[in-house]
Amino acid sequence: MSFDVLCYCYHVSHVLNLGRIPALLAARGARVRWFNAFPEASFPQPKSPGIDYAFDVPLEAVGAQEADLYLTPFVGQSAHFPKRARRVHFLVSLTSLDGVYDKGMFDHYDVIACAGRHHIDEFTALGRERRWSNKTLMPVGYPKLDGQRRQLAESGLTAPEVLTVVFAPTHAYYVNRGFSILNQYGEQLVASMLDDGIAVVFRPHMESWRDQDKPVVERIVARFQDHPRFTLDRSGNYFDTYARSHLMLTDISGTGFTYAFTFGRPALFFAPNTADEAGMRGIQFERRENIGLVVRSLDDVVPKLRLAQTHHAFLERQIADFSDWLLFNPGDSEQFFAEHVHQLLAPPGTMSNWPHLHHPA
Repeated sequence: MSFDVLCYCYHVSHVLNLGRIPALLAARGARVRWFNAFPEASFPQPKSPGIDYAFDVPLEAVGAQEADLYLTPFVGQSAHFPKRARRVHFLVSLTSLDGVYDKGMFDHYDVIACAGRHHIDEFTALGRERRWSNKTLMPVGYPKLDGQRRQLAESGLTAPEVLTVVFAPTHAYYVNRGFSILNQYGEQLVASMLDDGIAVVFRPHMESWRDQDKPVVERIVARFQDHPRFTLDRSGNYFDTYARSHLMLTDISGTGFTYAFTFGRPALFFAPNTADEAGMRGIQFERRENIGLVVRSLDDVVPKLRLAQTHHAFLERQIADFSDWLLFNPGDSEQFFAEHVHQLLAPPGTMSNWPHLHHPA
């Protein structure tokens, strides 16, 4: 079957969320164009034959194109879609929806590529609330995770002897501001780990370098950049630094789940604002201890990091069991999408094997 596919990545990290899918579609005879908002030099993986790449492409230019399918991890897009294309959204996080996304961020997509069973349940509920019509929930899995697992198997990278922790706080914006820890606690958390002899890899979210978080990030870097156990990671692909660590410390960020499922190592969640969690649902609130530990106070951070290090074997078994239960098509998400893509080109309402959300009566 011949069809036109247009991919769009706004951030460098979005490339990993699409993984090998564009290449697999091109190999099956599709015409694939891959537009990116960033420069060619920032593209984080080798280019694939059969794909037409374009760089420094603004979102507005996408709306001037035509395609059969539009694939993007761009969150919250509401305009400038390619003409006549079915719009397929690939999630940028393994987290659930509460406290992470605005409820309207998925309104304008036709298909959501769900990573796990939690996404099917939560998008079904959100669809009722938003009165979605003819939206398909596709049980794909998580291409980014599968790609990183392949890379780990081939890399041979291991963690050093000194306990090394990746500190990866989420980017604060109006939905998750009550859960983001960078502004209020970031500097103190880094200091407490370094003072205890722990090596710290500081990996702020890419958006934190260009908005209200920037002064905090720069202050942390300025204070600790000369410390022998402090490392700043601003790379487009964090894989190497993550592979050389033992634990992650984060907040509400989905990177904790991706880290745990990729490397089989625990993630700790610093969550001091218990009152803000009242009534919140989803794995980033209810299932954190399936992949690590929850920390409620600054004084408990270092002791719990040491505790996780001591009991890492037990925690690693928990991580493997939870990943097996939660995720669709582990290791095969990209192949699954490529093998079933023809169903997305069928008329709405004909995909009886997947959840298909209709406007309620």
